[in-house]
Amino acid sequence: MTQNANYFKLGLFVILAFCLGAGFLIVFGAGEFLKKEILAESCFDESVQGLDVGSEVKYKGVRIGTVKTITTSAKVYQVPSQCVLVVFALDPAAFPAIDGQDPKKAVKAAVDQGLTVYLSFKGITGAAYLETDYLPGAADAVDLAWTPDHLYIPSRQSSIKRMGDAVNLILDNLTEFNVMGMTRNLEELLETLNRKTADFDLAGISAQSSAMMAEIQNTSRLLSETVGSPEFRRMIQDAEGSFSGIRTLVTDIRDPMTQTLEDLRHTAASTRRLTRNLEDRTDNRITELSRQVDGLMESLNQTMAMLENLVWLNSETINRTINNFEHTSENLKQMSLELRRYPARLLLERPPRPTEAPREVGK
Repeated sequence: MTQNANYFKLGLFVILAFCLGAGFLIVFGAGEFLKKEILAESCFDESVQGLDVGSEVKYKGVRIGTVKTITTSAKVYQVPSQCVLVVFALDPAAFPAIDGQDPKKAVKAAVDQGLTVYLSFKGITGAAYLETDYLPGAADAVDLAWTPDHLYIPSRQSSIKRMGDAVNLILDNLTEFNVMGMTRNLEELLETLNRKTADFDLAGISAQSSAMMAEIQNTSRLLSETVGSPEFRRMIQDAEGSFSGIRTLVTDIRDPMTQTLEDLRHTAASTRRLTRNLEDRTDNRITELSRQVDGLMESLNQTMAMLENLVWLNSETINRTINNFEHTSENLKQMSLELRRYPARLLLERPPRPTEAPREVGK
């Protein structure tokens, strides 16, 4: 009797546990069973290693669906194709319908705007998932030769696929290089350089270089001696004195010339005003005469400009003339001093000898 009661309790416990488990599944899994999904598919012309059923479908990192089936298009549609067919479910909430329309139409509108899907990987673990993004104008990686059973989203190559294709292209280009020919040409070039180097007269070049350096040192020494010589310094001092005289002369002439030019400008202005008055009072003959006067004034202005340029250009000649005047005045001064000291020099060739004083008697 006791053993039957234990069996009864055990059976009751098992039934209750099964009922509770079923209740939990119904309560917590009803949402998954009743949730609406949008089935879509895409084809990939590359390996989908790492992508499994249940893998995520994301839009810029946000999960919007899961992978349902991974197969081949040849198996499903019975067509000659080497593409991998992936069917995945999308969450309708990720594509909100406008004005209560069908969510599938919203997905189609997104595809028309450039929505594409491509294979992506999670770090270095090798696990893959599907990433969606908008890329207007991107060409589909697969040419469809059948009518899809579900909503079709175009695919494009993954970054790893594009990188692999680029590396293969680089390797193909490298294989086309004639490495042996390049090595042979390089060896010939080195041999030619060795022969040319052996033909150089290094001793002669070294001797010429030494002679050139000696000449340069000698020239530098001569320049140093010339610059440090008293004659060069006196020449610099004379040049400074000449420039100072020229500057003084130009300063002395500048004000009179400026005043003269200003007077000429006033005269020209007065003449222009006069001609304007004459033009207002006279006929065409006076107009022609005034035009001639204007030409004459323009010639005067040009002449004055030429005179001014002449003064500036001949400043060195003027300075030399002034220097000659200074030397002449210095000579005249010297002559006047000598005449004061020896007046008879005008008649005699040289001054008379001094007479001796008379001696006193008894000395």
